[in-house]
Amino acid sequence: MPIKWGILGCGNLADKKIAPAIRQASNAELIAVMDSNSEKAGDFADRYCVRKYSDLDAFLSDSEISAVYIATPPFLHCEQAIKIADAGKHILCEKPMALNSSEAKQMVKTSQDNQVNLMVGFMMRFHSCSLRAKELIEEETIGKIVVADAQISWLNPPQEGAWRYNPEFSGGGCLMDFGCHAIDLLTFLLGEIVEVSAFVDNVVFDYPVEDTVVAMLKFARGGYAILNNCFSTEGDNRLFLYGNKGRLVISGALGTEPEGKIEGIVEGTSKAYPVIFKDPYVAEIEHFSKVISEGTAPTMFGEEGLRNMQIVEAIYQSGKTGKTVKIGKE
Repeated sequence: MPIKWGILGCGNLADKKIAPAIRQASNAELIAVMDSNSEKAGDFADRYCVRKYSDLDAFLSDSEISAVYIATPPFLHCEQAIKIADAGKHILCEKPMALNSSEAKQMVKTSQDNQVNLMVGFMMRFHSCSLRAKELIEEETIGKIVVADAQISWLNPPQEGAWRYNPEFSGGGCLMDFGCHAIDLLTFLLGEIVEVSAFVDNVVFDYPVEDTVVAMLKFARGGYAILNNCFSTEGDNRLFLYGNKGRLVISGALGTEPEGKIEGIVEGTSKAYPVIFKDPYVAEIEHFSKVISEGTAPTMFGEEGLRNMQIVEAIYQSGKTGKTVKIGKE
């Protein structure tokens, strides 16, 4: 039996990515949507032939819904996740997990107390190029990873009324919006990040959140990564991995489309690595649905989403103080 899903928030992400992914997933079924804007919820529900709600309590009272995708702005995530967990439903929450690590801790605790699964929607770790890159790293194709360079940028000039530029709604700028994606992917590929040093600035746009972040990340396993994350320029959105035997260039993993490629030079020889592609959102939905139906461990627990928030906060702290910051320490 497929896991029955509801989507909370009927914005562009839910419409263009999440709802289609649930419909395409082999083990999931979209049965309901909820948005405080009744007209928006109704239009969405009509197009996907599902039930509509404009009241959260009524939505959560729907006993058929087993899992909820939170597709609302970050300032709503914590309160909504707590209510969903208290209703006994599993949670896949859009990134960033919350406005801060304090809220993330509440989300983790409530999900544990209610014995429901909580995962953050870091779909880039489900990208086919990410999964292939992880295999190549584990096979030591380029030896020990010394430095990674993650470039993830999007030219994002001011837009009147957009919640992304209000830190009370978004929690921050480019780092909170999609830099956290790169941090998660680096963690997935290279392990725990233990220390950061960063510059956080407004280089081009004068809105209340940052438009540029450049950070150095240190891994527990050894080695480093450079994060280049901007609202102030269009980027290549590629991941470079440099090892003692060669290097890899991964295109596509730091993005939302299923396409990409992996190329490299290993011991002086150029190589291309074949990848079998699958939509990362579909892969994410199928994974979480399997976690629910079979009781398997998720690729990431809520605690890993919490640590992602702690790394983001450490980068902000380093940018403010000019000092290196260890994760989880004052």
